Amino acid sequence: MPYNPDAMPRTHARRNEPAIDERIVMPESGVEILDGELLMVPGADPPHAQRHAALAYLLAAHTAPGFIATVDMLTRTSAVSDFAPDASVYPEGPDPDTGGRRLELIAFEIVSKQSLSVPTKKARELSRRGVRRVLAVVLKRERVLEWDRRLARWRPMHKDEVIEETCLSPGLPIRALLDSTTADETVWAALEHRRPDLVAKVEAKAEARGEARGEARGEARGETRGEAKGVDAAREAVRELCAALEVPIDPDREAQLASATLAELRALVRGIARTRSWTAQGDG
Repeated sequence: MPYNPDAMPRTHARRNEPAIDERIVMPESGVEILDGELLMVPGADPPHAQRHAALAYLLAAHTAPGFIATVDMLTRTSAVSDFAPDASVYPEGPDPDTGGRRLELIAFEIVSKQSLSVPTKKARELSRRGVRRVLAVVLKRERVLEWDRRLARWRPMHKDEVIEETCLSPGLPIRALLDSTTADETVWAALEHRRPDLVAKVEAKAEARGEARGEARGEARGETRGEAKGVDAAREAVRELCAALEVPIDPDREAQLASATLAELRALVRGIARTRSWTAQGDG
């Protein structure tokens, strides 16, 4: 008995197969059925879980309009198989034959500590059902494999290859699937391609913040330069006034000039002008 009884009559018209969303396992139950065998789906170890999150991040940014990216979505591939790829992308809108969701175009499996035997069975099932491309990210070997449906085996993909598909815009670099440190740059490049309006807003905000910081720094530098010019001018005024009034400037007074603040120099000018001697305004 299918888990979803409402889906019982929804067979695929062309193949007389169960609809892909007709369940024989309960969603989120932690089990899958593969070729009639019940599989427990354990929690992922850190490397698998981290790469799973990175893959979801990349797919969300690269999914083209009209398509939906998912993780851990069950797919019924036959009467005796109902399992969930780690991630997949499928078209929006109902399937014209079943009225349910449509079949994914591309599916991903992340392989951490387990052997390739189970991902191989899943790839064979997904490919037979009509999924266009199935890929496995093998963490131990740091490589990505693609299932070759014609040869019924995995084909290694080069790190410089790009996954080009109608459901991905732009293409997804293989290197980004293997090196999580490049994820942000890859996602930003995808957003520049898919959402130039959003990128323009982010860049405009960054530019505005930069201009504000630049103006603040410029004002601060301007105040510093202006104060320095005022000190130089006041120091020169003291020297000119002393020369005119024949007030000697010995080394001690020169040192005093060099260390005096603008306010002290102005007071000194007033004092010399009033007393015709080296006396600051207000001195006795």
